[in-house]
Amino acid sequence: MKMIERIVAAIDFSIYSPRILEYASGIAERSSAEIVAVNVINRRLCDALEKECKDDQLPVFLLEEFINDETKRRLRKLNDLISQWVSSKVSVRALVRRGVPFEQILQVLDDERADLLIVNSRGRTNFGDYMYGTTSEKTFRHSPVSVLSLNLRD
Repeated sequence: MKMIERIVAAIDFSIYSPRILEYASGIAERSSAEIVAVNVINRRLCDALEKECKDDQLPVFLLEEFINDETKRRLRKLNDLISQWVSSKVSVRALVRRGVPFEQILQVLDDERADLLIVNSRGRTNFGDYMYGTTSEKTFRHSPVSVLSLNLRD
């Protein structure tokens, strides 16, 4: 059986994110694995902002500045969560990507040569999720590695 060497933890900054990191930390500590914590700035947000910039005839650099600032903000938030919930004995890196969330998570799995993905399994929240699936569901269906889907609802 192949040892787990690299774990990707998909972090959406929901109330469940600390527990995702806590689980990842426990597994990583026992298997001497590295954690790659990833958050994705949804392309829909970027597209909406780009449309607003064009509609209001604002310079495009404002959009890029916003995305750069948002990336830095999310990295800080991710690193804060890591410092609180991941054991100091575990090697961990934080990544913020931009795009379609499930596609970016799958890309990180490939880029990082991950062995395990840990995601939060929340229930469907609206009609769109019911019809097209959540990020977790899409990632689960297309993941090239094992997925630990945590049901952390109280």
